[in-house]
Amino acid sequence: MVQERADLFELLNLAVTVTDLRTGRLRRANAAACDLLGRSEDELVGTYWQDVTVPEERALWHEEIHRPGRHDPPSRRLVRLWRPDHSTVHVLVTSATVPGPAGRQILSQLQDVSDEITANDRLRLILDNTPVSMFLVDRSGFVLASEGLMDATLSRLAEHPDVSVFTLFEDLPDALGLLQAALAGRPLHHVIEAFGRCFDLHLMPIEGPEGEVSYLTCVATDVTEHQQALATLRTRSVEQAMVADLGQQALESRDAASMWTRAARTLAEHLAAGTVRIHELDDAGRRTRTLADVSPDGVSPDGVSVDDPAQAGGGADEASCPSQISAGTVMGGHELVVAAGRGDRPSAVIEVSRRPPAPAFSEQDVQFVRSVGAVLGAAAVRLRMEDEIRRRSLHDGLTGLPNRTALLDRLDRALRRARGDGTRIGVLFIDLDGFKTINDTLGHQAGDHLLRLTADRLEHAVRPADVVGRLSGDEFAVLCEDVDSPAAIEAIADRVLATLDTPCVLRERTVLLSASVGIALSEPETADGEDLLNAADIAMYAAKRRGPGRRLAFDEVMRTRLMAQITENDELRRAVTADELVMRYQPIQDLDRLMAGAEALPHWRHPRRGLVPPAQFLPDPAQVGLRVPIDRWAVGRACRAAAAAWADGRPDGTPPPLLTVAVSSRCLVEARFVPELDVLLAATGADRRYRLCLQITEREVADDETALSAAFGELRRLGVDLCVDDYGSARTMASAMNRVPFGYIRLNGTFVDGVDSSPVRHAASGALMHFAHALGIRAMAGDVGTASQLDALRALRCDLFLGPVIGPSTARLPRLAGRGDAPDLAHRPAPPSRER
Repeated sequence: MVQERADLFELLNLAVTVTDLRTGRLRRANAAACDLLGRSEDELVGTYWQDVTVPEERALWHEEIHRPGRHDPPSRRLVRLWRPDHSTVHVLVTSATVPGPAGRQILSQLQDVSDEITANDRLRLILDNTPVSMFLVDRSGFVLASEGLMDATLSRLAEHPDVSVFTLFEDLPDALGLLQAALAGRPLHHVIEAFGRCFDLHLMPIEGPEGEVSYLTCVATDVTEHQQALATLRTRSVEQAMVADLGQQALESRDAASMWTRAARTLAEHLAAGTVRIHELDDAGRRTRTLADVSPDGVSPDGVSVDDPAQAGGGADEASCPSQISAGTVMGGHELVVAAGRGDRPSAVIEVSRRPPAPAFSEQDVQFVRSVGAVLGAAAVRLRMEDEIRRRSLHDGLTGLPNRTALLDRLDRALRRARGDGTRIGVLFIDLDGFKTINDTLGHQAGDHLLRLTADRLEHAVRPADVVGRLSGDEFAVLCEDVDSPAAIEAIADRVLATLDTPCVLRERTVLLSASVGIALSEPETADGEDLLNAADIAMYAAKRRGPGRRLAFDEVMRTRLMAQITENDELRRAVTADELVMRYQPIQDLDRLMAGAEALPHWRHPRRGLVPPAQFLPDPAQVGLRVPIDRWAVGRACRAAAAAWADGRPDGTPPPLLTVAVSSRCLVEARFVPELDVLLAATGADRRYRLCLQITEREVADDETALSAAFGELRRLGVDLCVDDYGSARTMASAMNRVPFGYIRLNGTFVDGVDSSPVRHAASGALMHFAHALGIRAMAGDVGTASQLDALRALRCDLFLGPVIGPSTARLPRLAGRGDAPDLAHRPAPPSRER
């Protein structure tokens, strides 16, 4: 039997050793064991197991051999043995105590498991360094196996290996609920929060032989960073939607107060803030008023004005925003201050606060508030621009007064109120007298200053509730509500005239200012503000025709006259193109009762009215569209007629006769008038056939002296004489007479009428003629109607006369005659001209 056992020991392919239980030395080792240990049997027999074991495991062998009854029943142990070549082999040792010839001995089977251990170590390396943790749980909740990096979980399991997870993890009810559901046979996948982290949990039931769930495999992946990223992304998406919604409202809203309040509420709700306040800032960065306030008490004032800047910010120390606002944000844990608008000039400041134990504001919170601030800032700029555009569209840019559009809107609303309460509305239409002269003389800056001064004076002259507006140019209007009577509105007009009549200083020069005022008063049936303003406009022009500094109330006769004037202007415009204008000539007599020339007078051969004299149809000089073409036609027609009628000049060779034509100042300042006149004079031989004299009224010279001075010089260069027509009708021109090269003055009709009967007019006429002669200027009297007037004027040494008593106007120029050819009129030489 012993021999058979020995043969079997040698024949086995399994590594087998025999160890003396008493001494602990090896007694036998078969060939397979020798190969495993890298030694021969002779080398092994008599050695201790500690001699072939890695040092850190030698104590295990001593304990294994000397522990009584250790190998009964058989035991298994995994050890590491070393070979002579210093390599290590992992061996699974299965040992049992058996009887032998020399007593009890240890029979050990050695199994090389190095490959399995290496594979297991690699698997453990993978498991120990992956965010995946694995558990095997039985139905009772005991963890049979666990691997992975869930340190908090593994530490609990390691400390309490004999406790069910249902007891050990009572503080994780969600996780336990999932375990119970999975043990019921349902595979589950869920993300849970545990130990301050997020885990992606897969639970798979494992069924037993009879189909019941025996075990549960759990695979948990740490997805904390992923979930945080998803949460951040979701939050940003929500915030972007909120910002987009606010941006849409900012684009569409015209109500700034509701926009600010909605933004504050959005911030408060999303950030779980205790208080959100938005303050408006001035250019210096000071709080001017609270735009929105969302507080725990629910107060949310919409744009409450704060007189004291300190009150707007909650205290004197907060009246101005911190300097860091220029960078956009001030953070203080639970306090957040963000500027809204441009970085260098924020229009508002947003203040957000939380109360502990709420978390401090994160950088993402800051970015969200910044985005809201950017939207609000852009909206504030848009609303300001729209308000400014709206204000500019309704106000005059120079004076700041309401413009025509705004004034008419207020006038229409005032008329609706007046119809309801039975009151009346008054309108003053104000036009400055002589503004063009001031503008041309002193420059546009002085003119602008005068307009601003006028606006200020008007606002001080009217009642507090009256509205002053600028219509255009030098035209203003005043809207007066609750006017009791015509006398009341006339009293306001008188105050306006008195206020404007005060001299003012422009460019170190004292300027006399006056205005013409038209008055219109509403009737119960008046519904259109434009009609009332037009009525005041008509009255203003009627007042201006009477002279500067006057007021006149509108009546329907004015409108009738205006409509007749418009009709006549239309007919006159047609007459110019239809060749209905004809020229007639009024003879001019000198002091010796001889013919000195003729005045060319355009007449209108009207289809119904017959021959209309110029006084009845020539338009106002301001009506450039009609007057200038007629003036140009009259000068051309008269010069050509004189060239034909007086082709040979005077028979005795004396200077050619005088040809006078009345023109407007607008005609003289036209750029092409003087060059075309130069060509006309040369073509008609003016230097030897006639002497052209252009008449311009004293009022036009006074109003446009600066603009006319250049034209006067050019005309004198061409040899054209100049005559001040209607002299004495406007303010004195004594200084102008010394500056402008006039050769003649023509007395105003008021001086001629009564010169033979009124000592005052006789003296005034004599003074004017003496003044003219002293300057070397010849005096001309027009509209001389009686012989006694003629004799009186002759006695005053007037130089030239024309009018009914001299002779009627005719279609042809008077015939020329020499000085000895009586009774024809001979030319009387003019006095020697002065040096100018």
